[in-house]
Amino acid sequence: MCMILAQWRQVRPALIEEASGEVADIFDKCMRFREEQRFAAQEDVPVFERVLFGVSPIENAGPWIDVGGRRMLQFSTNDYLGMSVHPEVRAAAAEAAARHGISAPMGARPLTGTVELHLEFERRVADFKRTEAALTFTMGAGAMLGSIACLAGPRDLLIMDQLAHASLVAGAKIAGATIKFFRHNDPANLERVLSRSDPDKPKMIVVDGVYSMNGDIAPLREICDLRDRYGARLFVDDAHGNGVCGEGGRGAAELLGVEDRIDVHAGTFSKAFGTYGGFIAGPKEVVFYVRCLAPTILFTKAAPACVVAATMKSLELVRSAKDRRRKLWDNARYLQGLLRERGFDVGATQTPITPIRLGDRGAVHCADILRRSFGIWVSAVVYPAVRRGNGIIRVIPTALHERSDLEYLVTSLQAAHAEFQATHAAQPQAAAATGA
Repeated sequence: MCMILAQWRQVRPALIEEASGEVADIFDKCMRFREEQRFAAQEDVPVFERVLFGVSPIENAGPWIDVGGRRMLQFSTNDYLGMSVHPEVRAAAAEAAARHGISAPMGARPLTGTVELHLEFERRVADFKRTEAALTFTMGAGAMLGSIACLAGPRDLLIMDQLAHASLVAGAKIAGATIKFFRHNDPANLERVLSRSDPDKPKMIVVDGVYSMNGDIAPLREICDLRDRYGARLFVDDAHGNGVCGEGGRGAAELLGVEDRIDVHAGTFSKAFGTYGGFIAGPKEVVFYVRCLAPTILFTKAAPACVVAATMKSLELVRSAKDRRRKLWDNARYLQGLLRERGFDVGATQTPITPIRLGDRGAVHCADILRRSFGIWVSAVVYPAVRRGNGIIRVIPTALHERSDLEYLVTSLQAAHAEFQATHAAQPQAAAATGA
């Protein structure tokens, strides 16, 4: 009886709160979000919502797009080589869709979802990455999250760059592994973390090859040296490097000459390949393990044949796209040089990713002006994709842009920034990002 009374005393306050109608509701934050949002000062909300939640046209790749009947120059997609609009890639998808529909095969990979097309595709990916085996996923983030989630466990240590992609961090949390972060692209700090870690604890270093918001490349040579010295494994998510970096387009590891020193190569097909999905590539035993245990393989439908067929064609084209890669890099260097000459800060980018650092308000307002007044579609990136107050306009020049397009962008940005400063410079910067 005493135990029952004690339990009742613990439960009774909650019952009283429920009876009074004051019980907490997990949806309360959703109901208050729009009024209490912290991503913009109240007077800026309409512009932030117009830019950050604007509706893009379906055909939003290629250098020119149609937005409600208006022809606009666009620099926002990651279609580095123009593969999403390549006629051969589209023809491969259309042919497969006409033959099999848009959903076949039905089922998850371990059940009825694996067909010979998937296996042939994975053989080609492994050949491209020069590894024993590869595994493809229906989503790029699913490749990162699912692989990390099953490769690590509660007894393991994951040492991650502090700017590692969110899908990698999510996978680490699902795995239940111990997570330690090292300062971005700082091998000395990575070594301090490794040297202070239990030498008997299985460990894996997890980094991006190219960082999507800064455009910088991981110091993979130094990281590989530390991998060897401390007996760690190395997982590299090269979503933005594959197809772009290296003579053969095999990514940052090819560019830096360390392909054979990386344990697991990972990437996505939604950037330079212009389609959809993701992959890992590495030793056959590791790939087989992930195939059997990754939640994003076990519990999701297999990629449709039309997507796989299109990506196989794109992979074939990317491997031989030296001219397109050369033009992409020429355009990137030209654009970044123009921006620096005009006084814009693009950070320490080493790739075509071009982050124009304007602060939260500046990025959003300038993007809005460029869209409305100059017919240029660019994207502003603010928290949580970057730290509060560090907003950027992220520009992606592609192999399909012409120099005149790049020059028009820079001239227009100058005018948009001048308009923003004239209109808003007198207002306190603190209002730019409430809570920054």
